[in-house]
Amino acid sequence: MKIGLFMLLVLFLVMSPDGIRRSLAARPSIVNIGAILRFNSTIGGVSMIAIQAALEDINSDSTILNGTTLKVDMRDTNCDDGFLGMVEALQFMETDVIAIIGPQCSTIAHIVSYVANELRVPLMSFASDATLSLIQFPFFVRTAPSDLYQMDAVAAIVDYYRWKIVTAIYIDDDYGRNGIATLDDALTQRRCKISYKIAFPANARKSDLISLLVSVSYMESRIIILHTGAGPGLKIFSLANQLSMMGNGYVWIATDWLSAYLDANSSVPAETMYGMQGVLTLRPHIPESKMKSNLISKWSRLSKKYSYSYLRTSSYAFYVYDSVWAVARALDAFFDDGGKISFSNDSRLRDETGGTLHLEAMSIFDMGNNLLEKIRKANFTGVSGQVQFDATGDLIHPAYDVINIIGNGMRTVGYWSNYSSLLSTVLPEVLYSKPPNNSLANQHLYDVIWPGQTAQTPRGWVFPSNAKELKIGVPNRFSFREFVTKDNVTGSMKGYCIDVFTQALALLPYPVTYKFIPFGSGNENPNYDKLVQMVEDNEFDAAIGDNTITMSRTVTTDFTQPFIESGLVILAPVKKHIVNSWAFLQPFTLQMWCVTGLFFLVVGAVVWVLEHRINDEFRGSPREQIITIFWFSFSTLFFAHRENTMSTLGRGVLIIWLFVVLIIQSSYTASLTSILTVQQLDTSIRGIDDLKNSDDPIGFQVGSFAEEYMVRELNISRSRLRALGSPEEYAEALKHGPKRGGVMAIVDERPYVELFLSTYCKIAVAGSDFTSTGWGFAFPRDSSLQIDLSTAILSLSENGELQRIHDKWLKTSECSADNTEFVDSDQLRLESFWGLFLICGIACVIALLIYFFTTVRKFLRHEPPEDPTPRPGGSTTLPDERTPPKKGREKCNCRNFISFLDHKEPPKKKRSLSLTPTTPLSNFTALEIEGPVRTARNGSHLYGYDMRAISALLLRPLPPPLDSSMASSSLPSRTFYRHSLPSSTSPPSRGACAAACCCLPAAVSRRRAAAQLLSAAGFLIAVSPPSLAARRGRMVVSPEDYVTAPDGLKYYDLVEGKGPTAEKGSTVQVHFDCIYRGITAVSSREAKLLAGNRSIAQPYEFSVGSLPGKERKREFVDSANGLYSAQASPKPPAAMYTITEGMKVGGKRRVIVPPEFGYGKKGMNEIPPDAPFELDIELLEVVPPAEK
Repeated sequence: MKIGLFMLLVLFLVMSPDGIRRSLAARPSIVNIGAILRFNSTIGGVSMIAIQAALEDINSDSTILNGTTLKVDMRDTNCDDGFLGMVEALQFMETDVIAIIGPQCSTIAHIVSYVANELRVPLMSFASDATLSLIQFPFFVRTAPSDLYQMDAVAAIVDYYRWKIVTAIYIDDDYGRNGIATLDDALTQRRCKISYKIAFPANARKSDLISLLVSVSYMESRIIILHTGAGPGLKIFSLANQLSMMGNGYVWIATDWLSAYLDANSSVPAETMYGMQGVLTLRPHIPESKMKSNLISKWSRLSKKYSYSYLRTSSYAFYVYDSVWAVARALDAFFDDGGKISFSNDSRLRDETGGTLHLEAMSIFDMGNNLLEKIRKANFTGVSGQVQFDATGDLIHPAYDVINIIGNGMRTVGYWSNYSSLLSTVLPEVLYSKPPNNSLANQHLYDVIWPGQTAQTPRGWVFPSNAKELKIGVPNRFSFREFVTKDNVTGSMKGYCIDVFTQALALLPYPVTYKFIPFGSGNENPNYDKLVQMVEDNEFDAAIGDNTITMSRTVTTDFTQPFIESGLVILAPVKKHIVNSWAFLQPFTLQMWCVTGLFFLVVGAVVWVLEHRINDEFRGSPREQIITIFWFSFSTLFFAHRENTMSTLGRGVLIIWLFVVLIIQSSYTASLTSILTVQQLDTSIRGIDDLKNSDDPIGFQVGSFAEEYMVRELNISRSRLRALGSPEEYAEALKHGPKRGGVMAIVDERPYVELFLSTYCKIAVAGSDFTSTGWGFAFPRDSSLQIDLSTAILSLSENGELQRIHDKWLKTSECSADNTEFVDSDQLRLESFWGLFLICGIACVIALLIYFFTTVRKFLRHEPPEDPTPRPGGSTTLPDERTPPKKGREKCNCRNFISFLDHKEPPKKKRSLSLTPTTPLSNFTALEIEGPVRTARNGSHLYGYDMRAISALLLRPLPPPLDSSMASSSLPSRTFYRHSLPSSTSPPSRGACAAACCCLPAAVSRRRAAAQLLSAAGFLIAVSPPSLAARRGRMVVSPEDYVTAPDGLKYYDLVEGKGPTAEKGSTVQVHFDCIYRGITAVSSREAKLLAGNRSIAQPYEFSVGSLPGKERKREFVDSANGLYSAQASPKPPAAMYTITEGMKVGGKRRVIVPPEFGYGKKGMNEIPPDAPFELDIELLEVVPPAEK
C-alpha cells in the first residue's frame, strides 16, 4: 500500500508542467546510458561483460556517433527483495541518462517502466514478462523474446507428444505468475490444460520445496513445467532426484533459465548434471554468424578483465550486446536529425525532509520521444540475428532451440519458430526463406532421452494414489437386460457392457477404484441423454453401458473407442414374396456371380496359354484370340465349346472346370426352381424413405436417441412416434399394424434388433443401416482414463476377448422349425462353392507352372548362352561369338522369350534311320547334287543344298545297270559301310553329300532307292549349320555405343585384338558375315571344300583401302589325301575394304552398312535392295606391305 502511494506521488510530481531546464551541446563529447542489473546472478554477470564488449566496439568505430563517446553507468539491484530493488532503481533514475539497459527482473521492470514513461527515458530491457506491453509502457523496449512465445513453444511440445494435462511449478513473483498464466492460455488453444499449479516464494526453505514436490507426486499428471530462476530451479531438481521424481514416467520441461545457466557456466558440478538427466529446456535461438564468432573469440579476455572468468557467453549476452548497439545507432540517427540532449525537472520533487530519495534530481529527457522513435525503427543485423521490432514492440522472428540434457552436456533435438508455430528439425533461418507451413503433419523432433534413461515417450500421467473413488453411472434397463441391468438378488450391476468395462480396466497398468451407481428406476429404460449430461455436470465421473456415440453427446463429453458397432435399422413385418422379372438373378449372391464370371475368364485364359503354341484354333490376330478366349470360356457353360484341346495340361484343366460348371449349373437350376415355385415372405418397406413418405405411426425404444434423430434429422412428426418398452411390445405393435393401433415399422439400433430377431422370426430388417455409429463409455472432456480405456478396448478386440464376451451374453439362437417358412430367399453364397473354386484354381496354377517350366527349358535349349571359353568335355563356342553384356542380354532374352512364347511350336519329327549300304561300288550310280547356295534356311534351300534337286532325284528314272565287265575294269570292288550321324554341328560337305546319299545301286528297286534318298535327306536335316548357331546369343549393341569412322560408317569393336594392326595397303585375311534382320545372308564361311572328308571354311583375302574387286578364287591341296579343289568366295560389301583399317589380329568388329557401302539397288540374297545391314568382321591375319 505504501509503495502504491509513493508511486502516485512520484507520477504526480513528474507530470507537473513547471520545472527548471538545462541544455547540453547538440552532439556532446560524452553520452551516458545506464544499466540496472543483478551483479551476483548469471544473467547479470554475462550482461556486464557484453555491455563492456559493445562499448569497446562502438567507441573504437569512428563511423558510429562521430567522435562522441558512449559510457554506461551500471547499478546493482536486489531482485529477491522487491522494495529494496525498487528503491535502488529509483535512486539510479536520479542520474541524467538518455537510456537504460535492463532491468533483468520483471518485478523491477514493472516499477521502473512507470518512471521511465514519465521521464521519457527508453528502457532497453530483456525481461521476458509478457504483461510488459507496448500499450501500457511505451518507453519499455524488449530486446529479448517475450514469454508469450516461450510458453507457446512449451505448449507445442506438450501437444506434439499428445499430453493433455500438465503440472506447473513456478516462483511466486510477477515473472512466475504471469509466465504460467501465459502458458495456461497457450495450452488451452491446443485443448490441453494445467491440472495443478503450485507456487513457492523466492526465499523458500528446503522443507517447503520438499513438501511442494511430494504434493506434486500425488497428482495425476507426470508432465512438470518448471518456471523459475536458476537458484531455486537447481534446488528443486536436486530434491526431485532425491525423491525419485527423475525416473521413468516423469517429464520435466524447464524454461530458458536452465539453458542460460548451463551456457554461461563453464563448469557445472557433476551431481547437478546428474540430477537433471532427461530434462527438456528451451534456449533462444541465435543463428551462427561471423559477428557472433568474433564476440566469442574475445569473450575470454573480457571475462578475465572484469573478474568473471568462469562465465561464458549465453543468448542473453548476445541480446544485451545488441541492445547497446541499438542505442548507439539510434543516438547517431538522433544527432543527425538535429536532436539535442536536454533535461528538465520539477521543483515539487524536492525532498524537504532530507530523505535518501532525492526526487528533485529526477530529470525528464526532453527529446526522449525522438530517441525512442529512432530505437523502434532499428533494422540491422546483430550477433543475435536481425534486430527489428514488430508492431507489438517485440523482436521479429522469435525462435527457440529445444534442448535435451544428456550426460554432461546438452543436445538440440529440434527448433520452434513463431514463423510457423510448429516444432521442426530445420533451422528457423532456413524456414524464413520458404512460405509458412502450419500443417501439424510437418512437426518433427529428434529422439529424446527421457528421465530414467529411456527413449520411449512417457504416457504423461498416472492414476493418482490419493484419488477418490470414481462414481460411475450405469443405466438400469428394463428391456434387453442382456446388455446391462441390476441384479435384484445381489444388487450389483451385470451384463455385456459391465464385462467389457471390467476386462478393459484389468488391462490398465494401474489400479482404479470405482463404484457403480444405477441410473434409472428399472421399471423403464432410462434417458441416456440425461445420463451423459450428468457426466458433463461432474455428478458422475463416467457413464458406462449401451451409450450410443452421437455428435451431440461428443460435444460435451469424450467417448472411448466403440466396443460394438451399431446403427439405426428398420424392423417391419413380412409378407409373401412376389417374384419379379429379375428373378433369374436371385439364385446367386452378387459375390457368387462375380467370382463365377471371373473364373470363366480365368479358365479361358489358362487354356489359351496352354494351347497357343501348338493349336491353330487358339492362334490368329489379337482380336481373334480375344474373341476365342471369351467364346471358349462361356461356351463351356453349355458344354458347347468347339475348340479342341491338344495339350495334356489343357485337357486336365478343362476336365476339372467342366466338373465345376456341372455342379454350379445344377445348383443354379435347383435354386431358381425353388424361388419360382415356393412361397416366400418379403416386406413392403425398402428403406427410410418409405417411412418418411408415409403417415403411419413408427415405433422406437424408450430412452433411445432414435426419437430425437427422427424428429430433428429426418423431419418426422413427433406425433407419429410411439414409445415401446420391451420386445413383447415390439411384436404386438408390428402384428396389429397401423390400422389396429400398432405401428408400420420400428426404428432401433442393430444390437437390440439382432437380439430381438433371434426370437421373433416373422419380422425382418427392411433395407440396410441408415446410420453408422457405435457404443462407448462416456468420460469428462480431456480425461486421460478415456484414452487408456480406448487402448484397452482395442486390445480386447485383437486378442478375441471382446468376441468371447459377446458370445457369452448375446449369442443369438436360430428360429424354430415351425418358422422356417419365413426364412429369407434361398440365395446360394460363395461359401458353399469355395472348395470347388479352390480346386480349379490350384489346377490352373499347377498347369501354368508346369507349362512355363517346360517352355523355359525349351527356350534355354533353343537359345543356349554362348561362352568363348572352353567347356568341360572339350566343347567350345564358335570363335566369332562372345557373350553380350548383362544388361543387354537380359533385355534381349526377355524379348526373345516373349517372341518364343508367341511362335507356334513346330511338330515333332522322328529320327531317320542311317544308311547301311553294303553293295559293291560297281552296283552304284553317281548322281549330281547342286552345290551350296547359302547358309540361311528358307524356302527350298537347306543348309547350303538345293532340296529341289534332291526331290528331283526321287522322280528321276534310274539308269540301266552297269555292265559287269565295265564295272570290274573301271572301278575297284569296294564295300560302303554304315555311316553314323556326325557329332559335329557343321553341315555335310559336298563330298560327304555325294558319298552319303547321292549314289544308288543300279539293281535295287525304285521303292528302295526312294527310301534311301529320304534317309539321306533326313541326315542333311539333322545336321545344324554353324550359321544358325552364329545367330544365337549375338551381342546386342546400343546405337549410342557405335563409333563413327571418317568415311561416315558406324562400327563397334566386339573384341579388341592383340596382334598386328591392319594398315592401308596391308593384305589381310578375314572372316565376314552380312546379317540382315538376324539372318546371315552372305558369309565367307560358305567358301568350303571337301578335303579328306573335312569341311574347311576358307577366309577372304584382300588389300586394305583397295577398290572392291571380283570374287577371288583360291586353290587348296590336301596333302594327306591328294585331293585338289578350287572354290569361289562370296562377294563382300564395299565397306569392308576401308573399315578394316586399324583392326588388330584377333579382333572382331561390327559395322552398320548403309546401302551405298553395301549391295545397293541390287541387293544380295536375303538383303533386299537399298537396305542397310550389319557386317561382322573377324581379322585373322595381316601381311604388311613390305613383306608382300
